[in-house]
Amino acid sequence: MHDTVYEPGIMGRRIGVRLTPKSLAPRVLEALRALGYTMVDLDSERLPEEARQSCRLWLVDEARMAELPDPDEAADRRILLIASARSAPSEDPRIFATTRRPARLGAVYEMIQSALESTPRSVPRVRTQLSARCIRGDQRSIGAVLSLSEGGCLLRSGDKISRGSKLDLQFALPNYGLIATRAECRYAQETDAGLAFADSASDVRHTIAHFVTSQLAASDASRSHSQSGGGSLTA
Repeated sequence: MHDTVYEPGIMGRRIGVRLTPKSLAPRVLEALRALGYTMVDLDSERLPEEARQSCRLWLVDEARMAELPDPDEAADRRILLIASARSAPSEDPRIFATTRRPARLGAVYEMIQSALESTPRSVPRVRTQLSARCIRGDQRSIGAVLSLSEGGCLLRSGDKISRGSKLDLQFALPNYGLIATRAECRYAQETDAGLAFADSASDVRHTIAHFVTSQLAASDASRSHSQSGGGSLTA
């Protein structure tokens, strides 16, 4: 469902980070900050011990696991592990979830949500104002995509769309081109419809995911520069 969009700072989650330059896909950390997570650099020498201890969730590359405290010294931590495809499963009991390197935003977001939320979301989304064309049989209508994720969108149109209805949706992503996908209505209220993308090709989902990451990262960069002139990890 796409009736809610996270704003920066709403979640206020602190996540300790110990990564390598190859751990994440580009701009993932910036996008996570825009989604309201506080990413705490565990390598910072300026980080107070109290702040370090406040991070109950760690995002760690497998290459840095040996640098962590032993499980008996930090048994209450949850580790989200980023590993290579060739890695053998780790026996550390603190590992909550694992994804492959370089980790995309969607994969990291899903792990974080599963670790922190009682009703986790599977993919991040971003607010948009994109003109859209809806095609249902012989009917054509114009609408607007108000929020977007790689899994679906919130569509506002002049035509009421019933729950369960299927349609073809077309919209243009700035700097990315035309997106055309099949969609099913999962939520409907007056002129708003929460659509789930169906039968989308992998390149379509990848393009949308890249757009979402870029938009979130750009919003974090803008916010960071207006506040302090920087966008680095929190120390």
